[in-house]
Amino acid sequence: MTDIQKKLSRRRFLKNGVRFGVLALGTKGFYNTTSYNVKKEKVQITIEGLPKGFKGLKIAFLSDFHSSPIVSEKLLSEAARLASTEKPDMVLLGGDYISGETKFLSGSIGGFKEKYLKRLIHSLSILKAPMGIYAVMGNHDHWSGKKAMKIMTEAMEKELGVSFLRNKHVTLKKGSDELELIGIDDYWSGGSVAPLIKKLKKDNPRILLSHNPDVNEEVEVLKERVELIISGHTHGGQVRVPFLGAPYLPSKFGSKYSMGLVRDGKRQTYVSRGIGNLLIPVRLGSPPEVSIITLL
Repeated sequence: MTDIQKKLSRRRFLKNGVRFGVLALGTKGFYNTTSYNVKKEKVQITIEGLPKGFKGLKIAFLSDFHSSPIVSEKLLSEAARLASTEKPDMVLLGGDYISGETKFLSGSIGGFKEKYLKRLIHSLSILKAPMGIYAVMGNHDHWSGKKAMKIMTEAMEKELGVSFLRNKHVTLKKGSDELELIGIDDYWSGGSVAPLIKKLKKDNPRILLSHNPDVNEEVEVLKERVELIISGHTHGGQVRVPFLGAPYLPSKFGSKYSMGLVRDGKRQTYVSRGIGNLLIPVRLGSPPEVSIITLL
């Protein structure tokens, strides 16, 4: 997506989002940022060749927190609580921890404020998982600058025990069984799978954690095997008007990767609707989500 296309898309989002946000106030399916209406979405995903030791692996996936003035700490804490009650084997965090500096129209709005990071860390402090907590960065994290990202990663590593996979991979092991977990930086910000693929063990199944599901574009071009991609970014459209759909989806694939499980041959992509909101304190037809993914 070119810079001009992004600006035009964001302009459409603001105009349509505000219009439909007002409509949402009187419509069933409206969620505001003080609501506890986080939905726990449970999905079972069959991965071809998954080693026996990883069958039944439970992953809690949380993404798009957007800790900011329009996202309440109560909402963030409820999302963490729902994930924690599932006693996941592993927790994955999908980026956009803050809204921070937001690229919009011809410039930027907002900026990084550490108090919103502290709010998020406090909310997520109950998360525990025997196989670890892994995370990637989102576009809003990148847009907030290198200094802000350094503060974020260091604080979350120290306070939450998070391992950031910034264009890195880790080989997960259960006995003699292995599974490759790949994490890339935001796809709009230069994150790439290509340098990592050659480092992976040939026969191990591969899970790719990418904030933006448009990484499917690169995976398709590479013609490399990736069994499962886990992403957020889209907010499920955030505002979905009955019979009309979402006025804006930040994906070059349109609605294909807007939410839920998508199959591209043997490759599967799960896209969370995320937890927080961007620009307007409104969700319509796309409630906040905590994803509980069980591998089969």
